[in-house]
Parts: sequence; C-alpha cells; structure tokens
Amino acid sequence: MADTLIFHPPRRLGYIFHIAASAIILLAVALLFDQATRAELGLLFLLYLLAALFLAVLLPVLLYRLWAMHNAAYILQRDGVRLQWGMRVEDIPMNEVEYVRPVEDLVTPLDLPRVRWPGTVLGEVQHPDMAAAEYMASQPGGLVLVGTQRRTFIVSPADRDTFVRTFNHQIELGSLTPVAGRSVYPSFLLAEVWASLPARILLIVGSVLSLALLVWVALAVPNRETVSLGFSASGAPRDPVASAQLFLLPVVNLFFFSANFVLSMFFYRRSQQHPVPYILWGSSALTAAMFLGAVLLIL
Repeated sequence: MADTLIFHPPRRLGYIFHIAASAIILLAVALLFDQATRAELGLLFLLYLLAALFLAVLLPVLLYRLWAMHNAAYILQRDGVRLQWGMRVEDIPMNEVEYVRPVEDLVTPLDLPRVRWPGTVLGEVQHPDMAAAEYMASQPGGLVLVGTQRRTFIVSPADRDTFVRTFNHQIELGSLTPVAGRSVYPSFLLAEVWASLPARILLIVGSVLSLALLVWVALAVPNRETVSLGFSASGAPRDPVASAQLFLLPVVNLFFFSANFVLSMFFYRRSQQHPVPYILWGSSALTAAMFLGAVLLIL
C-alpha cells in the first residue's frame, strides 16, 4: 500500500449547487443594477442598490466555498492524518489519533451545523461525549469520526469503508516519525496578512480610497439631476442619464475589491512571498483611484 493515500469528499452536488447559485446571484445583481439605473433617486433606488450590494458580497463567499470544497482532501499517511478544507488545515500526528470510525457508532446522535448547504457542512457543534466536534464535510450522510483527545473531526470521504480500512492498516504499521501537529484557520491567515506591513498598507489604502469613492458619490448625486457617463466614438459627451447611475462606480469597485481579497488569500496561503496577493491588493487600490478619477472627470 502507498505511504500516502488521498481521499476526497463527494463533490458533484456541491458543484451543481454552488455554480447554479453563483449564476443566479450574478444574474440577480445585473438585473438589480439595471433597475437601479432606471429608478428615480429615492427609496426605491436605494432598495435596488442595497439589494445588489448584498448579493454582490455573497458571490465571493460562494466562490470561496466552491474552491474550498474542490480543494478539500483527507490524507492518510503512516505518520499522520491531514484534513484540508480550503484555508482550514489540520495536521494530526498518528500517535494522537484515538479512533477513526463511522458516526453511526455514537450512542447519542450528533447534531448537524445550523448553517449548511450542499457541498458545505462546516462548523463546530457540541456533543456530550466529545470535548469539541468540528465538521469538515460536504454532506450530512456517510460521515466518519476522526477522534483525538482535544477535538473530534467529522469528515465525509466518498469511499468511507476504504478510508476506515486504510487508517486501520496505517496505524498497524506504526509511526516512524510522527508529523508535527498543526492547526491553520482562516482567521490565523488574516492575522498573518495584517502583520505584513506592505499588505497592511495596500489594504488600508484600497479601503480608504473605496470609502472616499462611496462618500463622494453619495454627496454629489443629490446635487445633480443628470450626468454624462463617458464619450461617444466621435469624442462628444454621451447623452445625460440620471445622476443616480454614478452609484454603479462604487458598487462595481466594492465587488472587485471583495473578489480580489478572496482570491489573494488563496495565493497568500500557499506562500507569504507569493507576488500575486500584493499585485491583487495593489490593483484594488489602483482600481479605486481610477474610479475616483472617473468621478472627477464626470463631475
């Protein structure tokens, strides 16, 4: 048997749900933006804009959960177990694993996380027989308990029986050099990003410019009935439109800022010296500055 065996959770239903939900949200955001551009400045316009903003923020979350599920793996080695779900990684030395068994072996049933959907069953729950229980699964069925003294992990390998048999075989072989125990949480990653001075500067600059863009547009729109967005091919200003359409600029900027941040975490987790996260953070600040310049020209 190979020294390292990798198991994945069932992902087909998760792919369908996340891709379909992302497409529906993207379509809904586009329709809400379109309605906002047609509405008069007032309560209805504000409702359209807030609804579009709310859905636009949800989209990077769904895309991250899709990537996390695609990247999920349960890795069994002679010297330890690695559980990986997106930015969440748990390395467990083999001598600290007390048992690996189906969840049905529990006398008291295990509760599911309150917030879950296809492809994503994550979070901590309480159980009288466990110090702490954490789900790292894609479905509520076919679950396996990976128990240690301090925490029990609930996982969902696609081939549960083979996963349990493989673990039993590996533990019978005995560990020669146990892996170093390690727990990596997304919150730890955020703390590491904030501790980096270049990253902190780029994020602060991008945030300040994005906020300035939103405040400037919010102050300027009530004082103007119409604005001209851009120029025609001949160089003449386009026909005036309702000034409320200027709000599209900070909204689009917010979407790019959020998407860049989520994508940058993926590269930063792989290597803190990776240049792509800094390029993404810098591009977020540059994009906000360009939108500010566009507002200046428009007004």
